[in-house]
Amino acid sequence: MPRFLHTHLFFYTVVTTLCVGVGVAWMCDSEWRFCPAKPVVYGGLVAVFLLVVGLFLTRARGCSVLPRTHILWRILVYALLCDVLCNLYIFNDLMHAPFSLLLTAASICMLWAILGRLSVIVCCPFFILQLAQIAGNRQYGTRINSLVIAETLEASEEEVLGYLSSGNMLIAAASIAGGIALSWALIRILRPHHNRLQLVNAGLLFALIAGIFSLTIPPVRRNANYYWPVYEAYTLVHAWMEALFHNYATIKQVQSLPSPTEQPSSLHTLHGGEGVVLIVHIGESVRADRMGINGYSRNTTPFLSSCTRLINFPNCISAACDTCQAQIAILTDARRDIYSKDPAMQPHTGSVLDLFAAHGFRVCSFFGKRNAAHLKYDMVVRILTRCAVERHNAPGSPWTAIPLMAESLRNQPVGQNTLFFINNEGSHTPFFHYDHQSAPFLPTGSSFENPAAHAESINNAYDNTVCYTDEFVRRVTRVLQGRPWLYLYISDHGEYLGHDGIWGRAALGESGRDYHSTTGCRVGMFLLYSPEFETLHPHFAEALRTLRSHTSMPVAQEHIFHTILGIFDLQTPWYTSALDLSSPAAQPYSGPQPPFSH
Repeated sequence: MPRFLHTHLFFYTVVTTLCVGVGVAWMCDSEWRFCPAKPVVYGGLVAVFLLVVGLFLTRARGCSVLPRTHILWRILVYALLCDVLCNLYIFNDLMHAPFSLLLTAASICMLWAILGRLSVIVCCPFFILQLAQIAGNRQYGTRINSLVIAETLEASEEEVLGYLSSGNMLIAAASIAGGIALSWALIRILRPHHNRLQLVNAGLLFALIAGIFSLTIPPVRRNANYYWPVYEAYTLVHAWMEALFHNYATIKQVQSLPSPTEQPSSLHTLHGGEGVVLIVHIGESVRADRMGINGYSRNTTPFLSSCTRLINFPNCISAACDTCQAQIAILTDARRDIYSKDPAMQPHTGSVLDLFAAHGFRVCSFFGKRNAAHLKYDMVVRILTRCAVERHNAPGSPWTAIPLMAESLRNQPVGQNTLFFINNEGSHTPFFHYDHQSAPFLPTGSSFENPAAHAESINNAYDNTVCYTDEFVRRVTRVLQGRPWLYLYISDHGEYLGHDGIWGRAALGESGRDYHSTTGCRVGMFLLYSPEFETLHPHFAEALRTLRSHTSMPVAQEHIFHTILGIFDLQTPWYTSALDLSSPAAQPYSGPQPPFSH
């Protein structure tokens, strides 16, 4: 049989098979109607034009217009293998399978025609990521997105170790081996073929047939995720760029904020020499509903539950599931959505800590183990605490920060007003920071391999970290005994441990739910104070009474900046009484939030 007949027979077989498959799908789908998508139509016209040009050029050179028939069959079989092994959505809707198969074949042809053997540099990492993504999706319910990449870039050593279980290591090794094997197979299939123009023609023809079949997919069932691998490659690149851009934009935004000290301010309640200690503690990943003081069935906050001078806010909403955005919302005058186009929601001034430093407070910062200047998290928190004259890290257990606080107080002049800024790991994954020798809830585990299968041990570990935070607060207040002090605690965001059907914050985007519609946006917030602070000035006593009267209202991180100023009566143009919980004029949080039951 002549060679061109082999080629024709190849395409007759492919088209007939696909037509039968799609025809059966049509018969089972009552919603089908012919509704061409404009991008597909325009792209098809371009493909037809380029294909005609390619056919003319190959014939002008006296060559066959397409590769040999056995090469075409190998490409299709290879595309089918790639789809089955690497395409996360291949079995979600079989009506898209023919389209995806042809699009994969077209991508293989075009990539090799452009790059030749260098295609492996693109394909091998792509295959590895896709294989790992399928395993990760089955375990954690998410895919590789900008939040996953951002979390990976910001991950601490302990967090990484929490995911390096034997099972996950085996999955990683299998993904690498699978990616290398698929890349090797690609070389074996296409390396003997040297006429790249023929591959261009084949790729255009595959793409053209794919476009025709895409027109047969009902509009209600069209989904960009099924346009694999082209859309998937775009998604990966976009996620990487978005994560990097988000990091850069966040850092640039914070760096550009003017200090609130550039405007005139005054502090009438303190004149220096009182020895007041203000603690601003931004916690990590503590959900309000996992705290005993908020009605949780376990007593995860034994110390706080025994405190008589506790002002607790059980219905506090965090601004974002990202630590940096939450820190900005807490320490600046930003509102609930700092990346909103609404100018009223944007931060207009820098850290509230600057104002206290300008009025005689000695600011000292205490960070957790994750502190490296090249990370977004660390750069943002360093900018927001740049007024600190002391910076301390707490390697290992953050309890080691407490002796540093005691030493800092001993080395200060008598009567020095002090502000301690604390930001440690707390209840961040992998839920490692607690007293392992006397953990109240057992069994525990920090392995995040298939977390749903280890829900009990992981949830126990999480509750132990909340107990640790409670004990951490107790130890800090013991250091402050005899002094007038105020302790303000608020967590940056919550965590997902099967709540709302989600495991991990990175899975939030794949769940299709908005952060503020989930219970994970409700975080721990409370104030503690000493009797010496309450009696130090009449304004303090009145402010504390007003704070207590507002504990039943919904509040948010946007209240913190103004509340700290209001408690101390630190007057500045940046202050807004409606956002000051110590003011009778305070207004409740009115932004998006899940239903609250207490």
